[in-house]
Amino acid sequence: MNLSDLRRNPQARRALFFGGNIVALLVVYLLLVAPIRGYLADRTDEISQRQTTLERYEFVSRQEDAVKAFAKQVAESNARGELIGGDSAGIVNANLQARLKALAEEANVTVRSLQMLPPKTLRGATLVGARLDVSAPIDAMQKLARALERETPLLFVTGATMRGQAAFWGLAQVGQQQGEATLEAQIDVYGGSLMKERS
Repeated sequence: MNLSDLRRNPQARRALFFGGNIVALLVVYLLLVAPIRGYLADRTDEISQRQTTLERYEFVSRQEDAVKAFAKQVAESNARGELIGGDSAGIVNANLQARLKALAEEANVTVRSLQMLPPKTLRGATLVGARLDVSAPIDAMQKLARALERETPLLFVTGATMRGQAAFWGLAQVGQQQGEATLEAQIDVYGGSLMKERS
């Protein structure tokens, strides 16, 4: 079929016209409409994600007053110093370690090492901990144990191991009187932390 036959046949001309229009529409759709639709779909997803984030922020901001009221209540309940204060977890841990060292010195106990323990959570409260490695005569160790139980801030002994320190070949150690038994102890102590609110 040549061009002259195509001009004489109206059905072939219509088919060619519709085919050309369909191809042209398909090209316009692929070059213009599809990219615009893809861009709009991406923007819709992005807007949806931002709305979700905004809803989360609004929820947090609605809780701000309740959190401040709770922090004030905790601070007031700590008027007797039952919790260990500090601006950060590191400062709270340092305060706990300083308190333990002071109690050991008051009890005449030799501190061999003092190290931080991982924090624990108990009923929503954060507990900071330290391991105290000490040696002392039995009476000094008892004095330290009583001090840990009764002093503020409130301290909890969660684990302790003690062993007698034997004299080498039956000789008394330096500073140890004859017949005075010495203990070595490793004591895990935890205390409640009070993080100060940052303004």
